[in-house]
Amino acid sequence: MNSMIIQILLPLLAAHFLGDFILQTDKDVKNKSSYLVFGKHIIIITVLSYLMTGMWNSLLIPSGILITHLIIDLIKKSIKNDSLMIFALDQLAHYLVIIVLAFYVVNNTESSNLKLFWSDLFGIVYIKLLIVLVSIILTTKFSSIIISFIIKPFQLKIFKTENNNNDEIKTGRIIGYLERTIILVLFIAELPAIVGFLITAKSILRYGEIKNNNDKVMVEYVLIGTLLSFTIGVTIAYLTTATIQLLS
Repeated sequence: MNSMIIQILLPLLAAHFLGDFILQTDKDVKNKSSYLVFGKHIIIITVLSYLMTGMWNSLLIPSGILITHLIIDLIKKSIKNDSLMIFALDQLAHYLVIIVLAFYVVNNTESSNLKLFWSDLFGIVYIKLLIVLVSIILTTKFSSIIISFIIKPFQLKIFKTENNNNDEIKTGRIIGYLERTIILVLFIAELPAIVGFLITAKSILRYGEIKNNNDKVMVEYVLIGTLLSFTIGVTIAYLTTATIQLLS
């Protein structure tokens, strides 16, 4: 792939993930019906896209992101259905826009005008930092959303009579963040074999808590989430290290 396309594509992806999953809180997501909250989100995405690409002499990128992100989010907002399929289609639409926009900018801009401030200043280091940044967001908030959609039926079945289900879910989410981040660090440090010990240790720890049949159901639920978490974590970590090595 053209290196110039990568230098535009990665900053746009990083801006999207920062804006959608870090700078947009759970409270913002719930209050998307508010025009103030909705408008704030669109502006944040647009400004981040402009700043992170560093293409100061053109407004094509921020204007393209502003219009397309607004349209996609309005369509999602009109669909009163919170499901994994809707989430996946929404994200896929944003990724396709970013890819098309990156190709369009490169192919329809004179080479003398393709000046990307951060890439010119830091070179490949900036691109690698963006890859790591995107990977961290994918292994934490993004993965947590995917996992929560998948295990939600199990949560409803197990916690339907529990008063502390929110605390249990929040604790599990934090543990997931930590274990997937550790996996990413181990892969980047070229120590992937240790991941196997983490899986074994957590399995032994959880099964050691079994005291009765109800505990067994709980532990099996936790292990389903754990194995799903480890699978996603290992996949993202492998793709991250492979991409970094490819760019080296």
